Amino acid sequence: MTRQTTLLTSHKGVDLHAASALRVMQDRLEGGERLVNLLRCELHTFWGETVDGGLDRLLNTGRYFNPNKHHYGHFLSAQDTASWLGGDPVSGRTVNNWPGEFAGTDLDGLTDGEALYQRLLGGPVAGGHTAVDVIAFALGQSGPVLSGVLWRLVVSGDPATALDIGRGLAVARGRKDGLLLNPHMEAWLIRS
Repeated sequence: MTRQTTLLTSHKGVDLHAASALRVMQDRLEGGERLVNLLRCELHTFWGETVDGGLDRLLNTGRYFNPNKHHYGHFLSAQDTASWLGGDPVSGRTVNNWPGEFAGTDLDGLTDGEALYQRLLGGPVAGGHTAVDVIAFALGQSGPVLSGVLWRLVVSGDPATALDIGRGLAVARGRKDGLLLNPHMEAWLIRS
């Protein structure tokens, strides 16, 4: 088993990238009328026994977290594979317990990993809606650190089709498809 450390950071205020992308997707892409909300976190995952210097080093370097504009969630888990970089991560699914167990946050009152994950991505999804979470990261990253973006697409209506609609809105394939990731340059994993 390999230890996986994941740091997710989300904006404290309005995320202008997500807000702008939401409007474009709703107005111009097929399936956009079903997109209710779009949120994002920056993602940094490290593989190995420990991260040198621990969480304090990650939070204090300035590259991964700005306390003036971000909240953070720190997660730990053990994985069967050395990293997501082996095999073919394109359009795969995350493991069931991703991102892992609660390890720390700046948000008061949270000690549960799933509750923290949901809070960083705008809270629980309302009834009649489905969350489709897409992790996008550049091809060619060689590890042991993988950085990328975690997008949450909140899709209304039939949950059976939400995953296909979310994937169609996220992955750029043509003029009326996708806006969030370029499949020629990025790999992705989906959690729904």
